[in-house]
Amino acid sequence: MIDFEKEHLAMIEQKENVIFEIERVLFTQRYKISKKHLDIFTVQSIAMLYAIWEGYIQQSFQLYIKYINSLNLDFNDFNDNIVVFHMDNCFKQFHSYPSKNLGKINFYAKLANHYSEKKHNIYSSVNTESNVSYDVMNKLLSQFGLELFPERWERYNYPAPSLKEKMNTFLRYRNGVAHGGDIESEEKVTNEIFSEYKNLVKDLMYEIHNKFMSAIDNKSYLHPS
Repeated sequence: MIDFEKEHLAMIEQKENVIFEIERVLFTQRYKISKKHLDIFTVQSIAMLYAIWEGYIQQSFQLYIKYINSLNLDFNDFNDNIVVFHMDNCFKQFHSYPSKNLGKINFYAKLANHYSEKKHNIYSSVNTESNVSYDVMNKLLSQFGLELFPERWERYNYPAPSLKEKMNTFLRYRNGVAHGGDIESEEKVTNEIFSEYKNLVKDLMYEIHNKFMSAIDNKSYLHPS
């Protein structure tokens, strides 16, 4: 069995170190960078921060799946959310039923083979839809029966923007650059703006860690008896 807590906290620490280095290079004036290059890189800093965030989500769920697979449970022992997640990903025919008879035969043969075995490794990749927004984040949490985030949470509460609003703004910054926006027309990314989204990513990383640990401690990956 893997030590999920140790490995996951090490992952978070590594990503925090990368964020720190980005901030140090661009916003502390420690390194001599021309204004032209600084303007380009500071806009790109939000895209870099988003890449860290999406990478965290992918790797975190992969690690959690690796953990629950290491428990060597019978497939039917997993909660319904995990079962549906696995079946949806392993049997695409549920979403697009085969039109040809041979396709139907292969589908049913694959299903029969699945149900003939008690143990299966849970499908190991999640779909971030290339935009880990508030809704996508909660969708992924829901697929594993993990606690969802409310729209207003902790510091992301009235009169400040809600968590959903803050994440949407974060994605707007990122998508403006990643989807071919004119760098010069983007809103200027200051140290203050970078810090806002840096703190958002860090807050989410640690709270999602807590949600994973709660699921592990309470064994909520199991089907209720």
